[in-house]
Amino acid sequence: MRLFHIADLHLGKTLHGYDLLEDQAHILNGIAAKIGEMRPEVLLVAGDIYDRAIPPVEAIRLFDIFLGEARKAAPDLKIVIIPGNHDSAGRLSFGASLLADSGLHIAARFAVAPILAAGEGKERFVVWALPFLTQSSAKWGELAEADSGTAADSGTAGEGGSGQVRANATIRSQQEMMGLAVRAIREAMDPGVTNILLAHCFASGALAGDSELAFIGAAEQVDVTLFKGFDYVALGHLHSRQSPAPRVWYSGAPLAYSAGDAARGYAPRILAQPSVFASDAGKGFLAVDVAVGEMPRVEFVSLVPKRRLRMLSGLFDGLLANPLPEDERDDYIEVHILDDEAVLNATERLRELYPHLLGVTQRAFEARWGAEAGAAAPEGGMEALRRARGAGNDADRVDVAKSDFRDFYGEMMGQAPDEAMEMLFESMAREASDASD
Repeated sequence: MRLFHIADLHLGKTLHGYDLLEDQAHILNGIAAKIGEMRPEVLLVAGDIYDRAIPPVEAIRLFDIFLGEARKAAPDLKIVIIPGNHDSAGRLSFGASLLADSGLHIAARFAVAPILAAGEGKERFVVWALPFLTQSSAKWGELAEADSGTAADSGTAGEGGSGQVRANATIRSQQEMMGLAVRAIREAMDPGVTNILLAHCFASGALAGDSELAFIGAAEQVDVTLFKGFDYVALGHLHSRQSPAPRVWYSGAPLAYSAGDAARGYAPRILAQPSVFASDAGKGFLAVDVAVGEMPRVEFVSLVPKRRLRMLSGLFDGLLANPLPEDERDDYIEVHILDDEAVLNATERLRELYPHLLGVTQRAFEARWGAEAGAAAPEGGMEALRRARGAGNDADRVDVAKSDFRDFYGEMMGQAPDEAMEMLFESMAREASDASD
């Protein structure tokens, strides 16, 4: 049985004020085309479909179009969706009972029953769904009571060291909730069929990169040994493709959401020619062939984005004299200037080349603000540098605050603040700076 495993679409997200819906539509079209080409039986969507609980109408429409195109490409395709921590489970599951009859299964809440069962004989498979767990996402008291006898004897609530859970105990942690849920599923499983688990969590042994840090939110790490016994575990939440344990996989986000990914492990050097790092390497989804008792065969399917996310680095004159080729200048660009002396109007001059310029950092400013900033910037990008700038004088702090405000306003409103709004914020920032001295 072949399945496609995708996750972390974050539809409706903006990047430094740039609307990504066009880029996300391009990627979803690519996935739909691969569905028609490779003909999976099941599409698993492991949460964080939207970037926020109340997504823009355009994002909802985009996901609706994608689902229609996926079914058009493979009319018998079954689709299973769970909400992530960025989604509203209630909104995502509207009409779920009706949609299930058409092969679209949405698991808004945890239940001890498979969300999908299909096939015959050796080809029979079931999909169990574990949406991002909260206090309200299941009847935890009933589960704890049912589990209390075994837990009292063994001192655990399932594999993975989730700890003893009493019938009347308050369930507080992700580990406790996942322990109870997975134990209940395992007791209901038929080992003679292919058992697939779809979940949204932060599994131990997995690595979170800088592009995920803003998305992890309240998720706590859970022990990856909880997932023993399943033929394949399809996880969402972390944005890089990885396997923290046998049979357990994150597909990663199909788009890069941080230029810092391109610079991971990069130590800056002074170069006459610019260096270029593109962060779309390894972005796509997983095609998985799975059968009962066998190790799944996992194939990475790469996707080419409409615009790549790049980090450029070098001396300023070299950056101007050796720009990217014409067909790459519309990409999302973050620039790190390595000149010892500050370059005036660098952002405006670079934006003439790169209309989707995300931001510019300068080595000269890092030296001024201290070694901490210089060490942080290449790994953490613009945000790490801004955090390190706090050592500057009052004027520096206000300028940094204004820059952060512009980015925040752009993320929230989808456009830059007007002059009146900027003047109001600057006035407030100066009052706050004066009051702190």
